[in-house]
Amino acid sequence: MTEVTQEEALCLADALVGQALKETEARCSVLAQFIDDCDRAGSRTSTWSQAVRELRARQGYRSGLMRRRSLIQQALECPVGESPAKVPLSPPPNRTALRTQQQVQLRPRRRS
Repeated sequence: MTEVTQEEALCLADALVGQALKETEARCSVLAQFIDDCDRAGSRTSTWSQAVRELRARQGYRSGLMRRRSLIQQALECPVGESPAKVPLSPPPNRTALRTQQQVQLRPRRRS
């Protein structure tokens, strides 16, 4: 059995997180479309509510995956044996903008 280098492990982790992001984004897209279709039809059922809850949970999971991927990529950019630059971590994403986006996606459309 061969040893896996740190760089190989990070590349594998990056690929796994990338795949999880693609799957999560695809599911979010399907849920958002379902929610939008229900809103257009004026049909807010328990299934609609479950879809909204799942979409919110998946968006939170996606944010976590994006943070992990960013850390993995930073580690890949840092040569083995060297300390990362003494630069503060980037600030967390703007939660207000995310909430606004969610509200726009979930708000029922008004009919003329």
